[in-house]
Amino acid sequence: MRPFTYERATDAASAVKAVSDNPNARFLAGGTNLLDLMKLEIEHPTHLVDVGRLPLAAIEETADGGLRIGAMATNSLVAADPRVRARYPVLAQAIIHGGSPQLRNKATVGGNLMQRTRCAYFYDTTKPCN
Repeated sequence: MRPFTYERATDAASAVKAVSDNPNARFLAGGTNLLDLMKLEIEHPTHLVDVGRLPLAAIEETADGGLRIGAMATNSLVAADPRVRARYPVLAQAIIHGGSPQLRNKATVGGNLMQRTRCAYFYDTTKPCN
């Protein structure tokens, strides 16, 4: 693993600024994808901005009857939410079948959207797609 600096974000605006000021910075929350990529020498961030404690995990009703799921909501939180289970059962089932309980407890919705591909060829640093 290569050396890097770390900071814990206190609000969303400072987190965005920290990453936008450094092209080699990355957001970190659960870390279930980024840390693997760093260990495999695929990602080489020089600075990590931890957004894991920002208050962005709420699951809220929207005016049109949908749900707004916060970026920091863990997969476990989303899959267990009674509104998700009732209105979006396929989403809840996909989350439950998509990883172990340990992974679901750390992985976040925002991280799921931002993760790099999990293609076996991508993880093999000798392949041209990497």
